[in-house]
Amino acid sequence: MSSSMPPPPPPPSRFASCFVAKPARGFQVLRIDGYSCTKELPGGERVTSDAFAVGGRQWCVDYYPNGADASADESAAIALYLRLVGTHRQIKERVRARYKFTLLDLATGDAAYERPEETGVFITFAGHQAAAGGGDVGCGYAAFIARVELEGLIMDDRLAIRCDIGVTEVAPLPVVVADNPSPMAKILRDCASRHKYNYLGYNSYNEGYTDGVGGEFYGLDGSRSGQEPPLDDKEYIRRCLAAKRPRE
Repeated sequence: MSSSMPPPPPPPSRFASCFVAKPARGFQVLRIDGYSCTKELPGGERVTSDAFAVGGRQWCVDYYPNGADASADESAAIALYLRLVGTHRQIKERVRARYKFTLLDLATGDAAYERPEETGVFITFAGHQAAAGGGDVGCGYAAFIARVELEGLIMDDRLAIRCDIGVTEVAPLPVVVADNPSPMAKILRDCASRHKYNYLGYNSYNEGYTDGVGGEFYGLDGSRSGQEPPLDDKEYIRRCLAAKRPRE
């Protein structure tokens, strides 16, 4: 009779995931040269900044010289909106963010006019809708500042708007746990998947298995002679919880 016997079942697959939530801040400066010419744009037409990244998401600032209402050709105030145009996930997403708009003094870069910080919920969409704005105007002011007041603050027919953003970023933290894998673990999995247990010979004297190909001896726990055995579940979890957060 053959002394071989089926090996023990392969060890369970083990995985660990970790995420880090942290604040992220940034700002965009939108400068408009030739302000008086932008007054010719009808209501609902906008000048859009380049997209910029804050908190793992893409944002842009929209300046509406005659307001965001397309049914009105003219407005007595300019409109400013912050818009979420893309995220790292290709799905519809709602994001809560803090934002603040400031009209800058072109000579000093200081605030010539500003509104207090606001909090809003922004929405983006997957695929091509995200690039087009998804029909969402964003968050901001339908009447940021009256045109009469604005034109008393700008210089050389130019204006500059600063938009500050604060948002929570949730990012994955790699968790790498040394599981002390041995060649035997792979042999056990391969043999179990192929149902070819005859590659392994059970050694009742030493209580283990002998690799019929390489002749090496492995213990019942899958460890090779002279090698540290695989981690048990408790130690694996302990190492997961002890993983360090990377320095910023």
